[in-house]
This record gives sequence, structure tokens and C-alpha cells, in this order.
Amino acid sequence: MPTLKIVIKAEWFDEIASGKKTIEYRDVTPFWTSRLFDENGKRRAYEKIEFINGYNTDARRMIVEYLGFTTRNNTYCIKVGKILRKPFRK
Repeated sequence: MPTLKIVIKAEWFDEIASGKKTIEYRDVTPFWTSRLFDENGKRRAYEKIEFINGYNTDARRMIVEYLGFTTRNNTYCIKVGKILRKPFRK
């Protein structure tokens, strides 16, 4: 199964790593809609999320369980599960 990749700032990366943050919020935009739904409007199947702390090639990364998402107030609420691989550098 494919992995959903999300680039985030250090503050949010650290909160997810510590277990404090369990939902990642993204505005409903064409970009995020295309990441979460296929061209037929069906939800894409992901097994895990790879959080990347910035755009550098050696940025910290972490793999977590993907628990789906909901939509509320024009925002995608992506549910973050348990950490499958603690923060590392590629």
C-alpha cells in the first residue's frame, strides 16, 4: 500500500513524536483532495504516513500508522496512529 507523505514544521513534528498531537489538519484544497481521493472520488487506501520535517534531503522523518480522515469545517482531519518508526534521518 502507498504511504501518505506530509511535510510539517518542527513544532508539529515534535508533538506527533511525543504523542500529544493525534490529528493533522489540512485545508480542503485541490492538492489535498487529490492526495486523499482518487480521480473517481473514492478514498485512497494508505497504510501509513511519513511525516517529513521540512524540505531538506536530510530532514527528520517519522513513519506512523494511518487511521483515515474526516472532514470538518472545510478541513481534512487526518488521524495519526501509533509510531511505527521513530524519528530518523534519511
